[in-house]
Amino acid sequence: MRDAQLRYPKAERACLALVHAIQRFRHYLLSNRVVLVAKADPIKFLLSKPALIGRPAKWLLQMSEFVIAFVPPIAIKGQVVADLLAAFPGEDITMLHEEVPGEFPEISIIQEETWLLYFDGSATPSNDTGGAEYEVFLLGLSLAKKAGAKHLEIRGDSKLLVNQMNGVYSLKEITLSLFRNEAQRLLTHFSDATIVHTGRTNNRHADCLATLASKLQFEGSKKSITVQRRSVSSTGISQVEDAQSNDWRAPIIHELSNSLTEGKVSLKELKNFFLLHGALYYRNPDGSLS
Repeated sequence: MRDAQLRYPKAERACLALVHAIQRFRHYLLSNRVVLVAKADPIKFLLSKPALIGRPAKWLLQMSEFVIAFVPPIAIKGQVVADLLAAFPGEDITMLHEEVPGEFPEISIIQEETWLLYFDGSATPSNDTGGAEYEVFLLGLSLAKKAGAKHLEIRGDSKLLVNQMNGVYSLKEITLSLFRNEAQRLLTHFSDATIVHTGRTNNRHADCLATLASKLQFEGSKKSITVQRRSVSSTGISQVEDAQSNDWRAPIIHELSNSLTEGKVSLKELKNFFLLHGALYYRNPDGSLS
Protein backbone atom coordinates (compact mmCIF):
# COMPACT_ATOMS: atom_id res chain seq x y z
CA MET A 1 0.00 0.00 0.00
CA ARG A 2 1.22 3.47 -0.84
CA ASP A 3 0.38 7.12 -0.23
CA ALA A 4 -3.31 7.61 0.67
CA GLN A 5 -3.96 3.86 0.99
CA LEU A 6 -1.83 3.81 4.16
CA ARG A 7 -4.28 6.24 5.75
CA TYR A 8 -7.38 4.09 5.14
CA PRO A 9 -9.14 2.72 8.26
CA LYS A 10 -8.03 -0.77 9.28
CA ALA A 11 -11.23 -2.40 7.99
CA GLU A 12 -10.91 -0.71 4.59
CA ARG A 13 -7.28 -1.83 4.30
CA ALA A 14 -8.48 -5.42 4.78
CA CYS A 15 -11.04 -4.93 1.98
CA LEU A 16 -8.33 -3.48 -0.25
CA ALA A 17 -6.09 -6.49 0.38
CA LEU A 18 -8.91 -8.87 -0.54
CA VAL A 19 -9.68 -6.96 -3.75
CA HIS A 20 -6.00 -7.03 -4.68
CA ALA A 21 -5.89 -10.80 -4.19
CA ILE A 22 -9.07 -11.25 -6.24
CA GLN A 23 -7.62 -9.27 -9.14
CA ARG A 24 -4.37 -11.25 -9.19
CA PHE A 25 -5.97 -14.73 -8.87
CA ARG A 26 -9.34 -14.09 -10.52
CA HIS A 27 -9.05 -16.93 -13.07
CA TYR A 28 -8.24 -19.45 -10.33
CA LEU A 29 -10.99 -18.24 -8.01
CA LEU A 30 -13.73 -18.40 -10.66
CA SER A 31 -13.36 -22.16 -11.05
CA ASN A 32 -12.89 -23.05 -7.38
CA ARG A 33 -14.59 -22.65 -4.05
CA VAL A 34 -13.11 -19.70 -2.17
CA VAL A 35 -12.45 -19.82 1.57
CA LEU A 36 -11.26 -16.60 3.17
CA VAL A 37 -9.16 -17.11 6.30
CA ALA A 38 -8.84 -13.80 8.14
CA LYS A 39 -9.20 -12.23 11.56
CA ALA A 40 -12.10 -10.04 10.37
CA ASP A 41 -14.64 -10.47 7.59
CA PRO A 42 -14.24 -7.57 5.11
CA ILE A 43 -17.40 -8.54 3.20
CA LYS A 44 -19.48 -8.30 6.37
CA PHE A 45 -17.96 -4.90 7.01
CA LEU A 46 -19.02 -3.63 3.58
CA LEU A 47 -22.54 -5.04 3.93
CA SER A 48 -22.94 -3.38 7.33
CA LYS A 49 -22.40 0.14 5.94
CA PRO A 50 -25.66 2.13 5.71
CA ALA A 51 -24.78 3.53 2.28
CA LEU A 52 -22.12 2.39 -0.14
CA ILE A 53 -20.51 5.07 -2.27
CA GLY A 54 -17.13 5.46 -3.91
CA ARG A 55 -14.45 2.84 -3.32
CA PRO A 56 -16.43 0.50 -0.98
CA ALA A 57 -19.19 0.18 -3.59
CA LYS A 58 -16.69 -0.88 -6.28
CA TRP A 59 -15.02 -3.33 -3.91
CA LEU A 60 -18.31 -5.04 -3.03
CA LEU A 61 -19.21 -5.22 -6.72
CA GLN A 62 -15.94 -7.00 -7.51
CA MET A 63 -16.40 -9.44 -4.61
CA SER A 64 -19.97 -10.29 -5.65
CA GLU A 65 -18.58 -12.23 -8.61
CA PHE A 66 -17.38 -15.00 -6.29
CA VAL A 67 -18.88 -17.21 -3.58
CA ILE A 68 -16.58 -16.50 -0.67
CA ALA A 69 -16.86 -18.35 2.63
CA PHE A 70 -15.28 -16.66 5.62
CA VAL A 71 -13.65 -18.67 8.42
CA PRO A 72 -11.54 -17.30 11.29
CA PRO A 73 -8.01 -18.71 11.73
CA ILE A 74 -8.04 -21.79 13.96
CA ALA A 75 -4.58 -21.17 15.37
CA ILE A 76 -2.01 -18.41 15.24
CA LYS A 77 0.34 -20.53 13.11
CA GLY A 78 -2.28 -20.66 10.36
CA GLN A 79 -1.86 -16.92 9.83
CA VAL A 80 1.93 -16.82 10.01
CA VAL A 81 2.54 -16.95 6.25
CA ALA A 82 0.11 -14.11 5.50
CA ASP A 83 1.53 -12.00 8.34
CA LEU A 84 5.07 -12.59 7.08
CA LEU A 85 4.21 -11.59 3.51
CA ALA A 86 2.48 -8.43 4.75
CA ALA A 87 5.47 -7.50 6.93
CA PHE A 88 8.03 -8.02 4.13
CA PRO A 89 6.42 -7.12 0.80
CA GLY A 90 8.42 -8.04 -2.27
CA GLU A 91 9.82 -5.57 -4.78
CA ASP A 92 7.59 -6.92 -7.56
CA ILE A 93 4.49 -4.97 -6.52
CA THR A 94 1.59 -4.84 -8.98
CA MET A 95 -0.71 -1.85 -9.13
CA LEU A 96 -4.34 -2.17 -8.05
CA HIS A 97 -6.84 -1.65 -10.86
CA GLU A 98 -9.76 0.59 -9.95
CA GLU A 99 -11.92 -0.66 -12.82
CA VAL A 100 -14.69 -3.14 -12.17
CA PRO A 101 -14.78 -6.13 -14.62
CA GLY A 102 -17.31 -5.41 -17.33
CA GLU A 103 -17.07 -1.63 -17.09
CA PHE A 104 -16.36 0.33 -20.26
CA PRO A 105 -12.90 1.93 -20.20
CA GLU A 106 -12.38 5.62 -20.78
CA ILE A 107 -12.51 6.49 -24.47
CA SER A 108 -9.98 9.28 -24.15
CA ILE A 109 -8.30 11.28 -21.43
CA ILE A 110 -7.61 14.97 -21.96
CA GLN A 111 -4.95 16.23 -19.60
CA GLU A 112 -4.92 19.96 -19.00
CA GLU A 113 -1.65 21.78 -19.47
CA THR A 114 0.42 22.58 -16.41
CA TRP A 115 1.59 26.19 -16.29
CA LEU A 116 5.07 27.04 -15.02
CA LEU A 117 5.45 30.17 -12.90
CA TYR A 118 8.93 31.47 -12.08
CA PHE A 119 9.22 34.30 -9.57
CA ASP A 120 11.98 36.34 -7.97
CA GLY A 121 11.94 39.60 -6.01
CA SER A 122 14.58 42.28 -5.56
CA ALA A 123 14.77 44.49 -2.48
CA THR A 124 16.26 47.99 -2.52
CA PRO A 125 16.63 50.46 0.38
CA SER A 126 13.45 52.23 -0.77
CA ASN A 127 11.20 49.20 -1.06
CA ASP A 128 12.66 46.69 1.40
CA THR A 129 9.66 46.17 3.68
CA GLY A 130 10.38 42.50 4.32
CA GLY A 131 7.94 41.17 1.74
CA ALA A 132 9.64 41.73 -1.63
CA GLU A 133 9.59 38.02 -2.55
CA TYR A 134 5.98 37.67 -1.40
CA GLU A 135 4.94 40.75 -3.39
CA VAL A 136 6.17 39.34 -6.69
CA PHE A 137 4.84 35.89 -5.72
CA LEU A 138 1.35 37.36 -5.22
CA LEU A 139 1.62 39.29 -8.47
CA GLY A 140 2.53 36.10 -10.35
CA LEU A 141 -0.43 34.22 -8.84
CA SER A 142 -2.78 37.05 -9.83
CA LEU A 143 -1.50 37.01 -13.43
CA ALA A 144 -1.83 33.22 -13.62
CA LYS A 145 -5.39 33.46 -12.35
CA LYS A 146 -6.29 36.11 -14.95
CA ALA A 147 -4.69 33.97 -17.69
CA GLY A 148 -7.05 31.10 -16.78
CA ALA A 149 -4.44 28.63 -15.49
CA LYS A 150 -5.86 25.68 -13.54
CA HIS A 151 -2.79 23.50 -12.96
CA LEU A 152 0.22 25.44 -11.74
CA GLU A 153 3.81 24.56 -10.89
CA ILE A 154 5.53 27.44 -9.10
CA ARG A 155 9.32 27.69 -8.96
CA GLY A 156 11.35 30.21 -6.99
CA ASP A 157 14.83 30.52 -5.52
CA SER A 158 13.57 31.86 -2.16
CA LYS A 159 13.93 28.85 0.10
CA LEU A 160 12.32 30.74 2.97
CA LEU A 161 9.13 31.56 1.05
CA VAL A 162 8.81 28.10 -0.50
CA ASN A 163 9.22 26.31 2.83
CA GLN A 164 6.87 28.71 4.60
CA MET A 165 4.16 28.12 1.99
CA ASN A 166 4.67 24.34 2.17
CA GLY A 167 4.53 24.38 5.98
CA VAL A 168 8.13 23.24 6.47
CA TYR A 169 9.21 26.51 8.13
CA SER A 170 7.16 28.28 10.75
CA LEU A 171 6.20 31.91 10.12
CA LYS A 172 7.88 33.96 12.86
CA GLU A 173 7.68 37.39 11.18
CA ILE A 174 4.28 38.91 11.94
CA THR A 175 4.56 41.24 8.94
CA LEU A 176 4.71 38.27 6.55
CA SER A 177 1.59 36.53 7.85
CA LEU A 178 -0.69 38.81 5.82
CA PHE A 179 1.25 38.01 2.66
CA ARG A 180 1.02 34.26 3.24
CA ASN A 181 -2.70 34.45 4.00
CA GLU A 182 -3.30 36.32 0.74
CA ALA A 183 -1.19 33.78 -1.17
CA GLN A 184 -3.14 30.87 0.32
CA ARG A 185 -6.39 32.56 -0.71
CA LEU A 186 -5.18 32.96 -4.31
CA LEU A 187 -4.04 29.32 -4.45
CA THR A 188 -7.61 28.15 -3.83
CA HIS A 189 -8.55 29.39 -7.33
CA PHE A 190 -6.40 26.66 -8.94
CA SER A 191 -7.30 22.98 -9.27
CA ASP A 192 -3.81 22.04 -8.07
CA ALA A 193 -0.67 24.05 -7.45
CA THR A 194 2.76 22.91 -6.28
CA ILE A 195 5.52 25.18 -4.99
CA VAL A 196 9.09 23.92 -5.40
CA HIS A 197 12.46 25.46 -4.65
CA THR A 198 14.87 25.88 -7.55
CA GLY A 199 18.47 27.09 -7.59
CA ARG A 200 19.33 30.60 -8.72
CA THR A 201 20.98 29.24 -11.87
CA ASN A 202 17.66 27.67 -12.91
CA ASN A 203 15.82 30.89 -12.09
CA ARG A 204 18.16 33.29 -13.86
CA HIS A 205 15.56 34.80 -16.19
CA ALA A 206 13.27 35.86 -13.33
CA ASP A 207 16.33 36.98 -11.33
CA CYS A 208 17.52 39.10 -14.27
CA LEU A 209 14.13 40.79 -14.64
CA ALA A 210 13.97 41.57 -10.93
CA THR A 211 17.46 43.08 -10.99
CA LEU A 212 16.67 45.04 -14.15
CA ALA A 213 13.56 46.58 -12.64
CA SER A 214 15.26 47.80 -9.48
CA LYS A 215 18.87 48.65 -10.36
CA LEU A 216 19.16 49.47 -14.08
CA GLN A 217 20.55 52.93 -14.85
CA PHE A 218 20.88 54.53 -18.30
CA GLU A 219 23.96 56.48 -19.31
CA GLY A 220 24.86 58.32 -22.50
CA SER A 221 22.06 58.90 -24.98
CA LYS A 222 18.66 59.58 -23.50
CA LYS A 223 16.34 56.59 -23.29
CA SER A 224 12.85 56.19 -21.90
CA ILE A 225 11.34 53.20 -20.14
CA THR A 226 7.85 52.77 -18.71
CA VAL A 227 7.71 51.24 -15.23
CA GLN A 228 4.52 50.28 -13.44
CA ARG A 229 4.87 50.38 -9.67
CA ARG A 230 2.40 49.47 -6.99
CA SER A 231 1.86 52.12 -4.35
CA VAL A 232 -0.25 49.91 -2.07
CA SER A 233 0.78 46.53 -0.69
CA SER A 234 -1.09 43.48 -1.98
CA THR A 235 -2.29 42.71 1.53
CA GLY A 236 -3.75 46.20 1.83
CA ILE A 237 -6.24 45.63 -0.99
CA SER A 238 -9.56 44.73 0.59
CA GLN A 239 -11.36 41.88 -1.12
CA VAL A 240 -13.62 40.86 1.73
CA GLU A 241 -16.83 42.10 0.12
CA ASP A 242 -16.10 40.31 -3.15
CA ALA A 243 -15.36 37.06 -1.30
CA GLN A 244 -18.57 37.26 0.72
CA SER A 245 -20.72 37.96 -2.33
CA ASN A 246 -19.32 34.89 -4.12
CA ASP A 247 -19.54 32.57 -1.10
CA TRP A 248 -22.18 29.90 -1.82
CA ARG A 249 -22.43 29.12 1.91
CA ALA A 250 -23.67 32.60 2.87
CA PRO A 251 -27.40 32.15 2.00
CA ILE A 252 -27.47 28.69 3.63
CA ILE A 253 -25.89 29.98 6.85
CA HIS A 254 -28.30 32.93 6.80
CA GLU A 255 -31.33 30.64 6.45
CA LEU A 256 -30.16 28.29 9.21
CA SER A 257 -29.35 31.17 11.58
CA ASN A 258 -32.85 32.67 11.38
CA SER A 259 -35.84 31.17 13.08
CA LEU A 260 -38.02 31.79 10.02
CA THR A 261 -36.72 30.85 6.58
CA GLU A 262 -37.02 33.45 3.84
CA GLY A 263 -37.28 30.91 1.04
CA LYS A 264 -33.95 31.78 -0.60
CA VAL A 265 -32.80 28.16 -0.24
CA SER A 266 -35.10 25.18 -0.79
CA LEU A 267 -36.00 23.02 2.21
CA LYS A 268 -34.79 19.93 0.32
CA GLU A 269 -31.31 21.42 0.19
CA LEU A 270 -31.38 22.82 3.72
CA LYS A 271 -32.06 19.43 5.31
CA ASN A 272 -28.55 18.25 4.37
CA PHE A 273 -26.85 21.11 6.24
CA PHE A 274 -26.63 22.17 9.87
CA LEU A 275 -24.65 24.64 11.96
CA LEU A 276 -22.42 23.55 14.83
CA HIS A 277 -20.58 26.24 16.82
CA GLY A 278 -20.85 28.60 13.85
CA ALA A 279 -19.40 26.11 11.34
CA LEU A 280 -21.45 24.76 8.42
CA TYR A 281 -21.52 20.97 8.00
CA TYR A 282 -22.90 18.78 5.19
CA ARG A 283 -24.38 15.36 5.99
CA ASN A 284 -23.22 12.75 3.43
CA PRO A 285 -25.45 9.83 2.37
CA ASP A 286 -23.38 7.43 4.51
CA GLY A 287 -23.88 9.57 7.62
CA SER A 288 -20.41 11.12 7.69
CA LEU A 289 -19.95 14.88 7.93
CA SER A 290 -18.06 17.22 5.65
